[in-house]
Amino acid sequence: MNITGIVVEYNPFHNGHIYHLNKAKELTDADITIAVSSGNFTQRGEISIIDKYQKCEEALKAGVDLFVELPYIYTVQNASVFGEKSVEILKMLGINNLVFGSETGNMEELLSFARHSINIDHLKEALNKGESYPKAYGLLAGSIFPNDILAISYLRALEGTDIKPIAINRTNTYKGLELEEIASARAIREAVRNNLDYSIATPTQINEPLFNEDIYPYLQRKLLSSSVEEIRDIFLVSEGIENLLIKNAQEYDTYEDFVSHSVSKRYTRARINRICINILNNIKKEEVKDLEELNYVRVLGFNEKGREYLRRFRDDENIKIVTQFKNIPENHKKIEWKVANMYASFLKDRKAYLLKELKGPIIR
Repeated sequence: MNITGIVVEYNPFHNGHIYHLNKAKELTDADITIAVSSGNFTQRGEISIIDKYQKCEEALKAGVDLFVELPYIYTVQNASVFGEKSVEILKMLGINNLVFGSETGNMEELLSFARHSINIDHLKEALNKGESYPKAYGLLAGSIFPNDILAISYLRALEGTDIKPIAINRTNTYKGLELEEIASARAIREAVRNNLDYSIATPTQINEPLFNEDIYPYLQRKLLSSSVEEIRDIFLVSEGIENLLIKNAQEYDTYEDFVSHSVSKRYTRARINRICINILNNIKKEEVKDLEELNYVRVLGFNEKGREYLRRFRDDENIKIVTQFKNIPENHKKIEWKVANMYASFLKDRKAYLLKELKGPIIR
């Protein structure tokens, strides 16, 4: 039986994702396709333009059989953690193929890089400083793209397993702003932001878009009403960055100005975004320290094939399949509930969203 896994964010779901999904199924002759997805916040520290239930619905319509969630605390972290935990969940679900997008599409180079001891999360900074690495990695040395960095983290997580990695070449740049049939998620988000017709690029209807600038007044208020010590206690805050963030919240009234004046060689935009999202959600270091080991999979949706596949895990003591919010392990559940409430507070119908969070999975 061919069980194919993919790691997704769908911010938003678009035609490129449909291509990726169909290609993954074709290349692996998949019997079951499982997607593990970030929720309402992304790995690069952005609030998602569509909520995780809409992501799930779009994925199931497109042919995903089982759609599961990467817990918040592993989503809003660096590529190494995001990749490792995503693969950990897919391994628990028994995949034998992992298909991912890549800018280079060169598996030999990616595998070579994965075997190297370099910290991929600080690779760009290291290269910018002029540090050199073996010639075998020259293909990547000019410009390291997000999908390749994630690909390396997936490959590292697959070491010692029989899971087959397969890379699919991206057909456009992740930063491209041209709106066409296969467009980047960024291009679609910019079209939504500017009230342009984006339907050529995605089947998704984006009815209540959210951007980081929308949440900045709440973040700014949090920074200005908290002590330095309180901000220092937030997960991922380190090295005195709390002082700069509080200072910049005093100084700047737009998110773009705030972030651009917080970025440095040591603190990339994505790293600042992730820290700010944790401040917004009030995720404390102690809470993360007390988390149980990841031994559960939260299911957001499935079709009939996915439902049938899940039955094989009913008696497996090594994995807890969670279909109801109340059954998430306690310390993870506390964080997920805080995050759900924060996200819901930006929506027109807060209570309707929270009811979705408490209900069972989407069934197609």
